[in-house]
Amino acid sequence: MKVIATITAATLLAFTTAGLASAASAEPKTPEVDKPRLQAAAKNVRLKASLPGTERAISIAFAQYGKRDVAFVSMETGLKTFDVTDLGKPKLLDHLTKEEMALPGDDPAKRFWENEDINVDPKRKLAFLAREVNSFGRALPGDRPTGNYIVSAVDPADLKILSFHRQNTGHTSTCINDCSFLWTAGLDRSDAKTGRIFVTDIRDPKTPKELPVSVDVRGKAGEGKITHDVQVDAQGIAWVAGDDGTRGYYTQGWHRDPLTGRYREAKAWDPVPYAGGAVPKADMPTSFTHNSFRPAGRTLLDGPLPTRENPPGSLLLHTEEAFGSPTCKTEGRFVISSLQGTHNGEGWGEAPKEMKTVGIWSPDDQEGTIPGNVTCSAHYFDVQKRIVAYSWYNQGTRFLDISNPARPIQIGYWRPDTATSWAPYWHRGTVFVADISRGVEILQLEKGAYEAQASGTPVTLTAHHARELARESDRKPVPLAPNPFYGWACPMVASRDDSADCGAGACGAPC
Repeated sequence: MKVIATITAATLLAFTTAGLASAASAEPKTPEVDKPRLQAAAKNVRLKASLPGTERAISIAFAQYGKRDVAFVSMETGLKTFDVTDLGKPKLLDHLTKEEMALPGDDPAKRFWENEDINVDPKRKLAFLAREVNSFGRALPGDRPTGNYIVSAVDPADLKILSFHRQNTGHTSTCINDCSFLWTAGLDRSDAKTGRIFVTDIRDPKTPKELPVSVDVRGKAGEGKITHDVQVDAQGIAWVAGDDGTRGYYTQGWHRDPLTGRYREAKAWDPVPYAGGAVPKADMPTSFTHNSFRPAGRTLLDGPLPTRENPPGSLLLHTEEAFGSPTCKTEGRFVISSLQGTHNGEGWGEAPKEMKTVGIWSPDDQEGTIPGNVTCSAHYFDVQKRIVAYSWYNQGTRFLDISNPARPIQIGYWRPDTATSWAPYWHRGTVFVADISRGVEILQLEKGAYEAQASGTPVTLTAHHARELARESDRKPVPLAPNPFYGWACPMVASRDDSADCGAGACGAPC
């Protein structure tokens, strides 16, 4: 069903103009490279609202306060809360600024980085912000603290830092066992330099305690392999993504440990392996998985339709973040893998077993895709009712039907001017998109998307749309640069002032 209409394009362009004007007034030194590259493009998706003042948004979480619905937006400038009870009229509640988060020795004028996957304790109303090594312009030689801020959001209009727990990593932090513990992933800056998960006891959030354990160790000492992110599925399995694939763990209850053959109690600091492994090089050449999701339990209906070949709970959805392919034809794709044959410890050890690939999707040669060399890697995604909302950087936010896991199809897309889609989140039938260039936008799927899903008909590349895509303007998106520690596995927005906090030309070297 063709939905791109003149009024849709006009709305997108008007919104873009307003957004650029607002950004320009806030940052008068914005360089010419911040201009968009192509005309806006969208199909089967409309903009419902946007959250003001959320440029450089990185990740989002939600919490209920009685009937009030609150969104937590983690940004380069700190943490903002919004009342989104009325999705069409969001209201700012508070801003925990980077100046308030600065530690002794920090330059408060520099960015807070990165807290790529914010977690919120829905019961105690705590927010957890992971701090990376290059926050606040920290550079060598000198101290560069990493770790976690624990923030009280009992009153979302009055955010307060309870503690900062310093530890040897700080990329992403995930609640484990009802937020009694944190699993923190990232580059291990200790002398061990192995890929691993750091475990912190946060039962007393004012005095967090790091446990002397290493979970999900990857690689040998000194190899510098990393863990990247953790997602806990509806059955309580914690999935750790990073170098050499994705592996799942029980963190509570009694289970058979496939590595020893014995039954034992799983704990947050001593989990029991469940399943998982690597991905064939042909499908994920870098062997680096960015994040994952396993449809199971109450979320089973969000994933592909179970079949005899792919029974309930047997599929893992995950991402390779990589930039070696300018169109994502060969790298940086969405992969659906089968967990079958990996429940007996096959995914552990120096040579993890490769899971069978069931399906793959990328924006390469799809309608709405910008041709040529642009940033297109898969990044974060979220799933609801068999529809994956997916961030693809400059290729915008894509909506995929995964009813048939062997044949994911695109049923809608949102690629406005200057799009740098970072992470989408399904929430109350809408999708909140953290766009690190444009800010947070709330999207609504239109009827045509659900019709395409029902009929199994993908949004296809038309001759008319191909001609429109060929009409490049002289404007370019906000530039990204490799992270000095993760490379293109977790890029950064190039600094506007080309300073020590990884500006353009500096991001390739440790800063």
